[in-house]
Amino acid sequence: MDKILLNALNCISEGTIILNDKCQILYWNNYMEYLTGMKLENVLQSNIYDILPTMNKKYFRDLVKNVVNHECKMFFSAAMHKDLISSNKKLNLKISKMKSENNDYVILEFIDVTNQFLHIEQLRKYVHDLYLLNKELKEKEKIIEELAYYDKLTKVANRTLFYKYAEKFLYNAKRNNSLLGLMFIDVNKFKSINDTYGHEIGDKVLIKVASILTEATRKNDVVARYGGDEFLILLPNVKMIDNYKVIASRITNNKNKIINIDEKQIKISLSIGVSFFPKDGDNIDKLIVEADKAMYIAKKRAGEDNCFCSL
Repeated sequence: MDKILLNALNCISEGTIILNDKCQILYWNNYMEYLTGMKLENVLQSNIYDILPTMNKKYFRDLVKNVVNHECKMFFSAAMHKDLISSNKKLNLKISKMKSENNDYVILEFIDVTNQFLHIEQLRKYVHDLYLLNKELKEKEKIIEELAYYDKLTKVANRTLFYKYAEKFLYNAKRNNSLLGLMFIDVNKFKSINDTYGHEIGDKVLIKVASILTEATRKNDVVARYGGDEFLILLPNVKMIDNYKVIASRITNNKNKIINIDEKQIKISLSIGVSFFPKDGDNIDKLIVEADKAMYIAKKRAGEDNCFCSL
């Protein structure tokens, strides 16, 4: 074989093997020695399948025959065909035919892509780390949002979020010439509950009330804790003023308004007042004031019983 060609093959960073048509090794370059630790003189004239037993598989043998018989080329990806030579190296393999002086030869080219795989693995790790970081940031954002916009005890909207929704709903109501309802809910005798049973039980009552209000409302309604034992509900897109009674009835007729303590039961009763844009005011604070007035009328009428009222 041409000496210049052999020197050139020994200088490239690819493992090159030349076989005869009987799959005996005629050439084994320096990079193959580096990959396998085997010298050319130790493998010369040996069968390739004896030297590289990982290739001693039927489909490899058939493909090599196919290359010889049909002069086609074959490519094996390191991603699909692992450990062709070494478990420490990722190698692509190209198989092609060479003809010289009426003799057929098979050329095996092993391309070391270990670094590319390492880079891909590093990139995967980087992407995974970014995913975890993004997930952590979203979780923290959710916590911050909950602290900023939701009542810590009852988990319903706080005043800040209430006003955000209220301004949005009021703007839409003015633009669409539609109704916006606002319900003001107060827990009857709440101070007495706190004084008699303690703040822990009082908190349970507030949590229960928030749950009752949330269950009673529509998907787009907003339940908020206004402060203490006072809650507000925004009712956007109300078709008729009397429609609020459906939600108010769900609240007052809820059978689950009971807290059990040491074989005793605390019955929760609520007073509800309602106001509407544009009938009762053209801004949110005015609607709250009017709903509050209606709530006190309801409270006076019913005493400790559930009651609702609009002005």
